Amino acid sequence: MDEEAPAPARMAVGYAAAAFAVLVWAGWIVATRQQVRGSAPLDIALVRYGVPALLLAPIWLRRGLLPAGERFWPLAVMTIGWGGPFVLLTAKGLETVPAALFGPMVPATLPLFVAAWDRFAEGRAIAPERALGLALILAAGALIVGPAALRGDAGFFAGAPFLLAAAAGWAAFTIAFRRTRLSGLEATAYVSLWSAPFLLAAAAAQGVGLGRLEAGQLALMVLVQGVLSGVGAVAGFGLAVRALGAARTSSLTSLVPALAAVGGWLLLGERVAPASWASVILACAGVALTNGAGAGLRRLARGR
Repeated sequence: MDEEAPAPARMAVGYAAAAFAVLVWAGWIVATRQQVRGSAPLDIALVRYGVPALLLAPIWLRRGLLPAGERFWPLAVMTIGWGGPFVLLTAKGLETVPAALFGPMVPATLPLFVAAWDRFAEGRAIAPERALGLALILAAGALIVGPAALRGDAGFFAGAPFLLAAAAGWAAFTIAFRRTRLSGLEATAYVSLWSAPFLLAAAAAQGVGLGRLEAGQLALMVLVQGVLSGVGAVAGFGLAVRALGAARTSSLTSLVPALAAVGGWLLLGERVAPASWASVILACAGVALTNGAGAGLRRLARGR
């Protein structure tokens, strides 16, 4: 059944919350690309999960280390997939891959991994509209890999495996999250908390460089990585889902690759080749279709 159209005021709040989440996620890509030039991936991961673990402490203090009614393994998979390892892989990949290519390689590749799991592990059929979206995402990937191979881009091929591993981890989180009854903020709280032992062990072995950052740099990292991306965007996305519905909100996230590409171009001075722009456009369209944008457009055409 189609989602009911929300009231105008509620719709305005929902779109504002969705726009905030999308802008934060796109900004996080650009900021991480910038921050890996002066900070180790582990330092970024410590802030990305340490701050939300503290800010969302009331959740896990109230519900316990393992919330009642939830199983250990889905939470463990969620933590491995979208916790500390995810940011470490992302930051490592962004050391040599431009921000413009992150969108087609990670958030756009996520639906491919999820669709493969749905089809081959759970036997779910792939709807034609979703199949078209996945085909567009594959075409977007070809427009990245082909030119990189032709020009012998060693930096791209050094970073790409880390980004694809991050996308696979994000897909694992998505699949495991389906098997819980947690809200987005609750999932964030537990992923952040459960990432702590892994990150602290890595810090003990490798050392931490946050103390070498200037106060302004550290404050910006805490704001972008911990507060805005770690908590604010998740809360905004949840508010948008409640106001607009899951399909409408998820369709809006297709704008993240385009906004990240524009941010890398304007803020970091990254050169974006025509093939890369084409890849970003195809990735945005593919993500939109896999998230049900076509159904939303059909509802609008019917005046709903």
